[in-house]
Amino acid sequence: MKKKLLFRADGNSDIGLGHLYRLFALVEMYKDTYDFIFVTKKSTALGIIPKNYATQLIPNEINSKDEPKWLSHNFNSKEYIIIADGYQFVSNYQKIIKELGYQLMYIDDLTTEFMYADIVVNHSPNTKESDYQSEDYTKFALGTDYAILRPLFLKVASQSRKIDKINTVFVCFGGSDMYNLSLLATEALLEIDNFKQIFVVLGVAYKHKKIFELKKKHSKITIIQNASEEKMLHTMQQCNFAIAPASTILYELSCVKMPILSGYYVDNQKNIYKQLFMLQTIYNGGNFKNYTKVNFKEKLKTIIDNNNFLTQLKQQQLYFKGNSKRYLLGKINALNLSFIKANKSHLIQVFNWSNDNLVRKNSYQSQPILLENHSKWFNQKMKNENTLFLIAIINNNPGGVVRFEIENTNAVIGILIDPKYRGQRLAIPFLIETAKIYFKTYKKPIFATIKNSNIASIKSFKSAGYHYYKSIVIKTQKSSIYKLNKTDVIK
Repeated sequence: MKKKLLFRADGNSDIGLGHLYRLFALVEMYKDTYDFIFVTKKSTALGIIPKNYATQLIPNEINSKDEPKWLSHNFNSKEYIIIADGYQFVSNYQKIIKELGYQLMYIDDLTTEFMYADIVVNHSPNTKESDYQSEDYTKFALGTDYAILRPLFLKVASQSRKIDKINTVFVCFGGSDMYNLSLLATEALLEIDNFKQIFVVLGVAYKHKKIFELKKKHSKITIIQNASEEKMLHTMQQCNFAIAPASTILYELSCVKMPILSGYYVDNQKNIYKQLFMLQTIYNGGNFKNYTKVNFKEKLKTIIDNNNFLTQLKQQQLYFKGNSKRYLLGKINALNLSFIKANKSHLIQVFNWSNDNLVRKNSYQSQPILLENHSKWFNQKMKNENTLFLIAIINNNPGGVVRFEIENTNAVIGILIDPKYRGQRLAIPFLIETAKIYFKTYKKPIFATIKNSNIASIKSFKSAGYHYYKSIVIKTQKSSIYKLNKTDVIK
């Protein structure tokens, strides 16, 4: 059965919109690969949910304690993976969801709960697995490699940018801006001659009035409300400076690349702010909660006087590379990973994988393989009792090969991954799960022979528990053998 995704978050002017917007970004990452439904409370600001999203509403009277049972009555746990973002999804909620048979990805930014989820995503910089308590089966997707960002920002992240001066400013303080920091920052900017244009982006839940009165008096102010992804990116690209809190908007700005004055005003922003400031990707705004116009003005003058933005731009380029869609897709695909023994129906599929350009490049036999020779080899392997030939199945689709050749004292492993799954960091779960299958039948250690130049492969085998055994030269190629014993297998 092919799995579907159930996205679960709430948002309104009282609790903010950040959880919703993060899941919207994840929907965009996953929707071309997985069918999905977006599930939210009736009290959510429903107008911001994209109209093309299949949506189901939870009655407001259903509380967090009763919600897992409601979900199980409406969605088959064998059919859906739940992706949840919200502070109400505490340890006990996760535990019940797992007991009901669901697979669960949880988006976290506090590191306070014991985790029962299968996958925990926290895109705060420098977050470590040791920061968490969790079940043994829990896997983690941590740091800016797993930044939850919309497609256009992931695309622009790979581009560099040079900024020599700042005179056009982007200001945004989230969907509701409860402390009206947009107004205070804009008032400060108006008192500094350097800034010729001020773009103020307001969310759907913004309820203050004075900023609109200010705009009538000052032509340099442009107010944008309810911006689409395209409009948001275009606006950012018009600017060479920004003021924003340490939320998803800061990650989007970092992809575009510009000097940013950032800080926090709620707890879940504090860690992201501290880490990005330590990494020198932003300027130090600290706690915005009690800021006045004077505080903004003092910070802005310090930045202008410094007039050196090279470090911030370089660090943004280093930590926001735009690869997170592939990595996060890999995490979900790894949940749907299984293996079957190869049979004759896989002959052509394996032939095509084996002739892929990258596979041939990393092989000791780099020439293309002829179908006649492949067919003979494949049929022999199907009959060979000393070959364990496994096909990876990813959400009901063939995704690659792991093959073990059992010799006198050890087995030799070979691995191929379908090109469409490359870059998703799936080699590690491939190696771990097939080692478990192998050691159910065999006791001999597994050897992997890898060219020293194939750094990515070496990293994958090491991460899967393999240890360096010895160096070797094959056809003039400097190589290394890595070894896995049964006791080394990662649970």
